[in-house]
Amino acid sequence: MRKLPQELPDHGLLSPSGRISKRARDAALKREGERLFGPGGINAYLHEASEEAHQAMQPTEREALLQQAGRLRDLANRGMHPRKYKREAERLEQEAANIEQAADGIVREFDAYMGIE
Repeated sequence: MRKLPQELPDHGLLSPSGRISKRARDAALKREGERLFGPGGINAYLHEASEEAHQAMQPTEREALLQQAGRLRDLANRGMHPRKYKREAERLEQEAANIEQAADGIVREFDAYMGIE
């Protein structure tokens, strides 16, 4: 005796003419959404994903420059355009240092303005 597959096809979606009522289509989409994405269907899944995306921290410009410089140094150490990439990494590190100095200057000016020592 043959066993039936765990999941049978949705015959409402397999009508010979290819037409399906709005109610049947909505019900089938809801069933499939809950089967694939859990309770609440795709809307709950997308809501959770967007919440996680909003919570993700982006690196500051200084951090991004230092990360790029690190990647370039790594490539240079492995033999890819050693002089070119080391030079570019040094330029990026200098730019990151300039950003840090500018930020420190702004903080000192603000502290002086507010009377904070």
